[in-house]
Amino acid sequence: MATTETNAPTLHADEDQQPQPILPARRNGRWTGYRHLLWARILELKREPEVVFWVFIFPLLLAAGLGIAFRNKPADITSVVVIAGSGAQKTLAMLQNSPSHSTVRATVLNRDAALKAFHFGKFDLAIESNPDGSYTFYYDPARPESVLSRAEIDATLQSAAGRKDALTTSSQSSSEPGSRYIDFLIPGLLGMNLMNSGM
Repeated sequence: MATTETNAPTLHADEDQQPQPILPARRNGRWTGYRHLLWARILELKREPEVVFWVFIFPLLLAAGLGIAFRNKPADITSVVVIAGSGAQKTLAMLQNSPSHSTVRATVLNRDAALKAFHFGKFDLAIESNPDGSYTFYYDPARPESVLSRAEIDATLQSAAGRKDALTTSSQSSSEPGSRYIDFLIPGLLGMNLMNSGM
């Protein structure tokens, strides 16, 4: 019985080449894609380090700056000037003894100086006492603070003169979370960064 010999080529390994270790097969798990994306993002940040400032530090600085600029402020002080005359000191005493005296800053000046300071915007309202006991208010309808001061000072003088309120009212301050400027600024910045990252 004849035998057939097959001469297969013999591969000789290079003597200088080290045997390569057999690596385990990679398995695509549930978080493999996320890890690859995260690693790619880290490499991008390493290649362009200025992105770290614009992505992480700049939004924090922007939020801090806008939070300081639009922070909650105390109630505005009503600045009024009383024109010097026979009833100027009485008017000044009525304003200083009123319940709202902490929000009113009154000054007595002569007529020319008072009207000049009012026209230059140094005071919100000018008050002049008439000989018959009435008052004349000088206010600027184009300035909201002047219109508000007129109503506030008029109510203060009327109460000091003995006017009684027909209704009893009470006030309660209410400041809920989310009403401040910074409360909706931060979610807006987060949404903008998420949108930019997605695009």
